[in-house]
Amino acid sequence: MLPQQPKVALFLSHYKRPEYTEIAIEALKNAQEYPNTDVFIVDDNEPNLGLRQRIIDFFNTVRGQGYDVLAKMDNDCIVPENWLNKILDVMRNSDADILSPNVIPSNAAFSYGREDLDSKGYRPAEIVGGLWVMKASLIEDMYFESHPTNGLTGAISIIKQICVEKEPKIGWVADVIVEDIGHWSGKHKQHIKSKEHELYSKEVGRQIAWSSK
Repeated sequence: MLPQQPKVALFLSHYKRPEYTEIAIEALKNAQEYPNTDVFIVDDNEPNLGLRQRIIDFFNTVRGQGYDVLAKMDNDCIVPENWLNKILDVMRNSDADILSPNVIPSNAAFSYGREDLDSKGYRPAEIVGGLWVMKASLIEDMYFESHPTNGLTGAISIIKQICVEKEPKIGWVADVIVEDIGHWSGKHKQHIKSKEHELYSKEVGRQIAWSSK
């Protein structure tokens, strides 16, 4: 059971693509209406330890520090106003342990989440995406193995491990819509189709449906 004003630790790691990082951080500043939040912004450029290791380091930093909720955002996403309040409200008033916002252009809440037949405020699912809000108690006694990987490799397996070991209630909050400007489709109006960004996608193992100009 979450308290009415849970203490939140919000994690954002960035690797290359500084243009997106600036947009994402500015959006967070403008939309960060929930006051009881500590934001952890991590530069993964020097050295590049990879997203998996950065998440593990974040867990180790905040574990046992009195946080009720842990959240992760990506450095190529634009969060909407009141996003965190809305997700926390769903978590406080339902059985959810891990929630993701909807993400466009993929419309992930409807691609991966089932219909909310019980009016819980979220679409139940077996897995969430790279953006999540979870109860901190889930990871308090968990061990996550470090792997010598860089880029995005191994990050999603952290959530999969939590799902296997803890069997949490998880889902998607469809009416909290985050814009993924770096989406592999290249459809967002602020998407940058440069050679540098194309090389980044190849480096981290991300498939793309566009080519640099």
